[in-house]
Amino acid sequence: MATTIDYLNAVHGDLLDAAKREGSLAGPRPPSRWVPSTGLVAAVVGVLLSAGLIGLIARSGGIGSDAAGETGSTGGTGATGATEEAGQAPAHAPTPADDALRGTAEVPGSPVLSRVIRTGEIAIVIPRDAFDERFGEAVDVAEAQGGFVADSRSRERSGSLTLRVPAENFDETLHALRELGTVEVESVHGKDVTADYVDLHARLRIARARRDVLLGLQAEASTIEQTIRVQNALDATQFEIETLQGQLRLLDDRTSLATIDFDLREQGVEPGSEVETPSIPNAFERAAAGFVGVIAAIVIGLGYLLPLIVLGLVVWFVVIRVHRRRAA
Repeated sequence: MATTIDYLNAVHGDLLDAAKREGSLAGPRPPSRWVPSTGLVAAVVGVLLSAGLIGLIARSGGIGSDAAGETGSTGGTGATGATEEAGQAPAHAPTPADDALRGTAEVPGSPVLSRVIRTGEIAIVIPRDAFDERFGEAVDVAEAQGGFVADSRSRERSGSLTLRVPAENFDETLHALRELGTVEVESVHGKDVTADYVDLHARLRIARARRDVLLGLQAEASTIEQTIRVQNALDATQFEIETLQGQLRLLDDRTSLATIDFDLREQGVEPGSEVETPSIPNAFERAAAGFVGVIAAIVIGLGYLLPLIVLGLVVWFVVIRVHRRRAA
């Protein structure tokens, strides 16, 4: 019996020595690194590609688009009706009170009448070989109505003008421009800025009163410190007054003079577009816009795919559990 136990202990010691020798020969085991399988990578790429495709379709209006919300209201072909800008007051014919107020200074104590910025766009088609003649007639129309040409652009047998005319002659100018050819598109917009005008005048009166008080304090200042403090406040107030006056002059200009964008082209000439000069900064801007557009499309597509992916994983998990229970 003792011989058997000694034999077993010797065998146990030999096995331990063999295990130690095998471990020392094999060396330290490198840390394990997880390597994604080819199937997983392919699945992720497939999901991203599908999301990008679905996102592009959704952005183009193919999925979940609201047709009513996408339609514009910038005028109709062959129509001469007026449209309204979102958030702006409808254009209306100038009243005698508006005519009396435009181009005049505000009288202290008098009520401020309506101030409206009027703009219009009109595009006409003219007969062949009549571009030079009608282009000159459009300039004559603006000058006859007391206005001027603020900008002009011309291409082969087509061109455009930006006209500034007195607001009271806005409708007459549009009527005269319609007579030069066949109206293709026309739109009229009006924006009421009366509240802004009144607010600027109130702020200007307050600033002027503050300036008068500061001038009195400056005359009474007895120390250098008081003089400097009053002068700083006076400079800030004067800057505010000049800023308010500039804003009022801008409103006066935009309400007293209406703006008309006038396009004309001969029959058979397609509407022209500005030719963009290639440039490196423009290329980078387009690349950045394209990058953001692709990312946005993928995010939109994932919004459609994620519910389907989650539902598919739930079904797969249930099927695996049922299969394992049956196998057990």
